[in-house]
Amino acid sequence: MKLICLLFAVILITFVGFVASQTTSKNETIQVQLVASNNQTSRAWCRSGWDISPNKSGCFKLIRRSKSWNESENHCLSYGGHLAVFTSSEELSFAQKLCGKTASGCWVGGRMTNSTIGFIWKWSNNTSYLNGSMVSESFPLNCTSLSCRNGISADLCTVVNGTEDLMAERCNSSHAFICMLDVEKKCYHMHCHREYLIILAVVSGLILCTTLAVVIWLLAYRRSKKRRKSRKLSNPAASALVPPSWKVFTNEELRSITKNFSEGNRLLGDAKTGGTYSGLLPDGSRVAVKRLKRSSFQRKKEFYSEIGRVARLHHPNLVAIKGCCYDHGDRYIVYEFIVNGPLDRWLHHVPRGGRSLDWAMRMKIATTLAQGIAYVFILKPFSSGYLRTTYCYCYCYYMQE
Repeated sequence: MKLICLLFAVILITFVGFVASQTTSKNETIQVQLVASNNQTSRAWCRSGWDISPNKSGCFKLIRRSKSWNESENHCLSYGGHLAVFTSSEELSFAQKLCGKTASGCWVGGRMTNSTIGFIWKWSNNTSYLNGSMVSESFPLNCTSLSCRNGISADLCTVVNGTEDLMAERCNSSHAFICMLDVEKKCYHMHCHREYLIILAVVSGLILCTTLAVVIWLLAYRRSKKRRKSRKLSNPAASALVPPSWKVFTNEELRSITKNFSEGNRLLGDAKTGGTYSGLLPDGSRVAVKRLKRSSFQRKKEFYSEIGRVARLHHPNLVAIKGCCYDHGDRYIVYEFIVNGPLDRWLHHVPRGGRSLDWAMRMKIATTLAQGIAYVFILKPFSSGYLRTTYCYCYCYYMQE
């Protein structure tokens, strides 16, 4: 996890340094452009090949290809602009200089439109009307009288050349044209809304770094989870949080300590449950290996969990569990070895070499058995299927008396 945090910090610092260097570079470029010539400064606001107007409200470009007014307007629309619009005589003079090298003049955005009050000149951006101070003496101005409207064709558009003011010609004529882009609506060369672009870059970088960190953390968490799960399966005693006094045996180990479950190692008891065998561990201690009936309902995880619950029970009157084994559905439990064997052997018949139990010993066995049962079912509530005398073992000291 520390490595992931360090990686995230390095990526974040690198990205912030990159943005800062880019911002510094942009500021230096702007400072250089401010001390440059007016032509260089104006070009910095517009695309390559475009020139900014005197009031810096728009970028102008001369297209020398001759087209009709409608075709010229569509061509300018493809740039995201429109035919040139003038709001001052300075802009008109600027357009005249651009168009001065053409012989027949250039289309600009003025056009006569038919309205309810007559013929009105209007610019192509539909936001302003044509100023009469910019037109030539022969230019037909707005006409609202009936006699004037009858003598004027509505299909007239504005043309500018290098010598005269605005002139009117039929819109289907062919001329070069001047396109215009509004500076306040466009961002060219990253000089418009620069702060927003920097903020966008920083936020995008943070999102990218955060996403990368989360993905790396999820991958690391998934890997660690798999490792923990693998360790739990390989060592269920640890996963059950029990003392390390019991272990998971392999089938080969059990066969080795019980001499391949030989009949000589078989202990007397209820054979219906699978049988119990004595065994000798490598450290010399004796154990009893109980083979349970094969079951397809209890899986390995459930079996280990059940063994873990039982192994947590520690009481002087309970037989301690040394370990267990699960091998393809075959289940084994390894107990500590009790020399005297099951209690039913002493209650129903006396083993060879033994003696019958007197009432004092019977009371002592009953008392200790009750203490064990109370611990299992009352002090440590534990669900057990049933209790039989074959599962109760006498104390070793009885044989020594």
